[in-house]
Amino acid sequence: MKESSHSLPLPVSPEDVTIVGELAARSILNYGRLEGKWYRPWEVFSADQHGWPADWEGRIVLALVSQARLTHREPAWLGEIVDGIPAHLNERGYLGPICPEGVCDEQQLAGHSWLLRGLIAYSEWKQDTNAGKIVETILRNLVLPAAANYPAYPLSPADLPAVKGWQLSKLQSKGKSHALSSDLGCAFILLDGVTEACRHFQWPELRSMAEAMIERFLKIDLEALHVQTHATLTALRGICRYVELTGDARVLAATKKIFGRYKEVAMTEHYANYNWWGRPRWTEPCAVIDSYILAVWFWRLTGDAQYLADSHHIFYNGVAHAFRADGCFGTDWCLGAAPPVEDGEHDPLVLQPRTYEVYWCCTMRGGELFARAGEALFYKQRDAIVLPSFHNAIATVDGLILRETTAYPYEGRVRLEILQANEARRRVFRFFAPPWRSHCAPLLTLNGNRLPTEVVDGFVEFAAEVKSGDEIEFDFGVGLHVMKTHNPNSVQGVHSFRHGPLLLVVHQPAPEVYDPSNPPPAATVGSLPVDTELEHLGRGRYRSRSNPDLVLTPVYHVEELTRTWHARQGLFIAPVRNENDGAVSPTPA
Repeated sequence: MKESSHSLPLPVSPEDVTIVGELAARSILNYGRLEGKWYRPWEVFSADQHGWPADWEGRIVLALVSQARLTHREPAWLGEIVDGIPAHLNERGYLGPICPEGVCDEQQLAGHSWLLRGLIAYSEWKQDTNAGKIVETILRNLVLPAAANYPAYPLSPADLPAVKGWQLSKLQSKGKSHALSSDLGCAFILLDGVTEACRHFQWPELRSMAEAMIERFLKIDLEALHVQTHATLTALRGICRYVELTGDARVLAATKKIFGRYKEVAMTEHYANYNWWGRPRWTEPCAVIDSYILAVWFWRLTGDAQYLADSHHIFYNGVAHAFRADGCFGTDWCLGAAPPVEDGEHDPLVLQPRTYEVYWCCTMRGGELFARAGEALFYKQRDAIVLPSFHNAIATVDGLILRETTAYPYEGRVRLEILQANEARRRVFRFFAPPWRSHCAPLLTLNGNRLPTEVVDGFVEFAAEVKSGDEIEFDFGVGLHVMKTHNPNSVQGVHSFRHGPLLLVVHQPAPEVYDPSNPPPAATVGSLPVDTELEHLGRGRYRSRSNPDLVLTPVYHVEELTRTWHARQGLFIAPVRNENDGAVSPTPA
């Protein structure tokens, strides 16, 4: 098997990056929420009531380590949580019940995947050998014995009646507005923990287990089984890590194919997810966050800049709307898709919260989300400094201290100041040039002097000798454009307005009393032609010239973070002209 060539873009250590501005504001809101009621030592170990041992504990440890490294602030309770884990382990050294010999509980394995990742992250960050010993015991006594069961995991609905060796995900409802459901496929969430353990310990038996799990996973009929998309995407993240460790091109190709199919039929019009393949009941931020991390990872593994475009779309829309005003994350209705009959009516043109907060999983996934967003600002690849996304930040990269200032995604300008250069020498810079840019030929200057530019593989590259005090400016422009629905299962004959990567929405009147279990039907503005004359008000906001009361706003705005009662129309009917009398009538949705 081919080993990695180590030529992939490598992220700058979070200790060398300080985020500021809107990314920092959102991260800090989430960090504060992660130190609230549900995430304190005296709550964590008894919080789970639905049969997911180690899930809550693992997610919060991983989230707090991620946020601590991103923000450079010690968590209030992390040490106490980690120190409290040994007292809750069973006699075999893991959490939850001991299954009968030869039987695996997929929810238990899924939960321990998060605990493996959280404790490995903690042990590496703090050089804590005790945390590492807990991980080793879990691997020896729970994870590796499960390897023999994965070849028997059901591949299709026909396999379910005769399944042996597995306690599959239970039918359950975890919140007041959640219907009874199961998380079938969650056994493969463990791929994330197993491959992380492969990276950390380099045990041959872990690598063999990962390969057997991947082989089985790639055979599953995900759509026929209605496998949970979060489980699917988390498994893909584990497989991407395996590919990064091994360079296995065959596995990478198969993984790309699954992600491509997910984008085609299981992604909403605001780049969130269907919670199950083929079932647009609601979105789940865990999966949306997974898809963001995956998109960046696929770019790193393939060099295909389309994945970076995906990551921007996901972050500024799907992630942004799922992020709530108090720092938590919650589920939304699937924009573009009518929900199943059992979930009641909802206008597929309207983007609206379904469950305001999913504190038992999604809020905790926010910790890794913001850490990965901070990580995606600066990479080193051979002799180049690579900028695949843009936020305000200060970073130390390759002997340079850089200050990045940008109003992206509202504007397409980025300024990079060289605050300090240890030595004056030739360096290479590569800036992502998004496909929605308004300048076909992006503008690039060094100390005000224009440089020749060419977009190659989605990036503009230049090389120069830089010194302290130099300024690089990159301007690719963003503007208004219209998009048709991309998912064939979405409402057809409608469109959305976009400012760069930003979905534009029209706010609906808020009800006096909001019942999340019975949201009121939202009044839509009806048809809005693709050629509607819109005046740009700044920061991605637009006003109709013919109807000044009609304002379109990005869902990303930090001053308009999602609240319980928010309903926003994001898809619009395209009017059609009556050939007999020249009148215009709306196209039916």
